[in-house]
Amino acid sequence: MTDRPETAFVTGFPRLLARGVVQRCLNRGKKNRAWMFVDTAHLEAAEAFVAELPAKQRPRVRLFHGHLTDVDLGLPGAEVTELLDQVTLVFHAAHEDEGAPRSLPRTNVRRLHAILDLARDMKRLRRVAVFSTAFVSGDRSGVIHEEDLDRGQRLRTPFERSMFAVEQLARLAMPRLPITVLRPAATIGHSRTGESLGLTDGPNYLVSLMIRLPAEVPFLLPGSGVVPFNIVPIDYVVQAAWELATRPESAGRTFHLTDPNPVSTRQAFDLLSHLVNRSAPFAGGFASRMLRQAARLGRLDRLAPQSVALLEDLTTNVTYSCAGTLELLADTDVACPPFEVYADALVAWMAAYERAARQEAAS
Repeated sequence: MTDRPETAFVTGFPRLLARGVVQRCLNRGKKNRAWMFVDTAHLEAAEAFVAELPAKQRPRVRLFHGHLTDVDLGLPGAEVTELLDQVTLVFHAAHEDEGAPRSLPRTNVRRLHAILDLARDMKRLRRVAVFSTAFVSGDRSGVIHEEDLDRGQRLRTPFERSMFAVEQLARLAMPRLPITVLRPAATIGHSRTGESLGLTDGPNYLVSLMIRLPAEVPFLLPGSGVVPFNIVPIDYVVQAAWELATRPESAGRTFHLTDPNPVSTRQAFDLLSHLVNRSAPFAGGFASRMLRQAARLGRLDRLAPQSVALLEDLTTNVTYSCAGTLELLADTDVACPPFEVYADALVAWMAAYERAARQEAAS
């Protein structure tokens, strides 16, 4: 646990990432406080989330509700003063996934800009952790290093372009603020419980397809299947993010929160096929074209942009070096579990989620 009490200001609710950071904060120190920024539209859900926390932890959680793009986040002056006087850590996980492709980067840059404007006047601030994505590498192949950003890559989706713009702003602000950029791979559910927030977020979409499709319908696997399957469980992202954000030596740096030993796409989907009692998936160029067409027809680029990014990644032979992350986590108990360890938990949770959704629709 941390030696000094922390007051963490967390954006991004209701994302599972924001929920996890709040819980990690509370668990890592008995005097730690988690102050959540919640868009007014999600206030009721946030109150329900706090009510489900252990009774001893609830008094250490506080909700601040407003709008990220408003002046001072739309908060009353007294609340702004408290933030400026008491916050030690900022975790910025709020980014817009949906919206017009041309305006999405501008929207997310404005959100980060508002957070940074506030952070500049925080008297006790030690870190601003900005969540991005490993997919800012775009169409690059080979080994991607943590400090790489603009290497002439083509950014393939509005989501990638948006996060690229966010990282550019974060880097510009690094000389004036203690910023750490965190780049998860495509995030999937909890490694022990499989829990996620739905089936269209990131790689959950592909796994849920395997569960829903009739066994006689072949599952199409994009590409050759030999490229790394760049996914990471949400609990590892949360744990690694907290550890890195509280390390003095992580300021001004970028970290990949990725599996250091990813399985291949073929290995991953062969295992998933076995777990859901399906035949091995069909791979190749035809499968890639069919999946991309299905994604476009289903407007998946709007509903789950990380899923589209993952579809592109499954045909790109790219490895995300996480050397810096491993170096700073070496003396902790935080490590990314192998995919084989948690695949069954993912399938079990998603299958239960599907059953519950069908029962609710039928009632």
